[in-house]
Amino acid sequence: MNARRVGLGAVLATTMAVATVAPGVFSVLATTLRSEFGVARWQIGALVTAVMGVGALLSPIVGSYSDRVLPRYSTAATLVLAAIAFGAMAISPSYWLLAAAAVFAGLGQALSNPATNLLIMSQAELGRRGFLTGIKQAGVQAGNFLAGILLPAGAVSMLGWRGSIALIPVACVGGLAVLGLLVRGRPAAEVKVTTPWKGRTEPAIMRLAVFAALSGLAAGSLLTHLPSFASETFGWSATVGGLLVAVFSGVALVARLSAGPISERFFSHHGTLTAMAILTGLAGVALALAPSGVWLWPTAVLVGIGPMAWNVIGNLAVMELSPAGGAGHGSGVMMAGFFGGVATGAPLFGWSVDVTGTYRPGWLVVAALGLVAAWVGQGIRAPATPPRSEPARSR
Repeated sequence: MNARRVGLGAVLATTMAVATVAPGVFSVLATTLRSEFGVARWQIGALVTAVMGVGALLSPIVGSYSDRVLPRYSTAATLVLAAIAFGAMAISPSYWLLAAAAVFAGLGQALSNPATNLLIMSQAELGRRGFLTGIKQAGVQAGNFLAGILLPAGAVSMLGWRGSIALIPVACVGGLAVLGLLVRGRPAAEVKVTTPWKGRTEPAIMRLAVFAALSGLAAGSLLTHLPSFASETFGWSATVGGLLVAVFSGVALVARLSAGPISERFFSHHGTLTAMAILTGLAGVALALAPSGVWLWPTAVLVGIGPMAWNVIGNLAVMELSPAGGAGHGSGVMMAGFFGGVATGAPLFGWSVDVTGTYRPGWLVVAALGLVAAWVGQGIRAPATPPRSEPARSR
């Protein structure tokens, strides 16, 4: 692997990490932020909703924008938006400025997948994008992992929570510097769409968006409520529940790095997505029927491979199935479905537990979501003569 490819992987992972870490930051620092600004729990939750909601609403719009510019510019814009968002959070004198910063974070999140997908398309040919796509999606997991480890420690150190958050804009500046070095003197290696696509969204892309929404509903439910389920149903401590999260996060990281190349070489993308959806369904069934806490460990593996890793294959499918000039728009449409699913899945699942007094109905719904997603996944294929999204190269 040459230095340029390593640098590209670093830029992709950094961009995705800083653009998607805001919900994790609010979650990890929830108690600190409540104390600092004197707000209620729901107001911290509203910050997460703001990020995910803005991401869902604006993804198709900024995705179409990214089709019209060089990938380096839309990737740079993602890093700049993240730097502004976290810089504003670090100096926020009030909750309301924090909320405004969350909106900026949502805008960066909306742009992140279209921008990085197009950057991959500009640097790697069809059939050789799986590893880079896995690296970029692994950046999401790495960002949340580092936030969970470093921010609590930083908050009680000399840096404080503000100084800890201020390190994120520093990472953005580093990403911008490496991006500048990668593209300097190599404009011919980039893709620019000279005639942006303005047609209707392809049926395969719409199916991808539905698949993403179903996966988001399941992922939001599992990520938010699995530790509480372990604690309230089987009496697990918070420490052991955290290990459960660590297991499916670690499995997800490995799955994201390996699923792309495996799918490219051995399977069709729609077949891989279908298999991942089936694993999501099996995880829901296992949790609904779990007779003891021991069942949760293998179930965590299913969660890591299925609902937590599908987006690597989803992004590869977008690159291949979008019409020429429409990969950015297609990426935005797909991620709008996912962000919307995550934003609604967690509160709906929590509401079901409050109403019924048990987690079982929610887990059965997760199982049903996986089975429906598997059926939807079977239709995510190119038409007989697919309009590959391989834009003309600018020189």
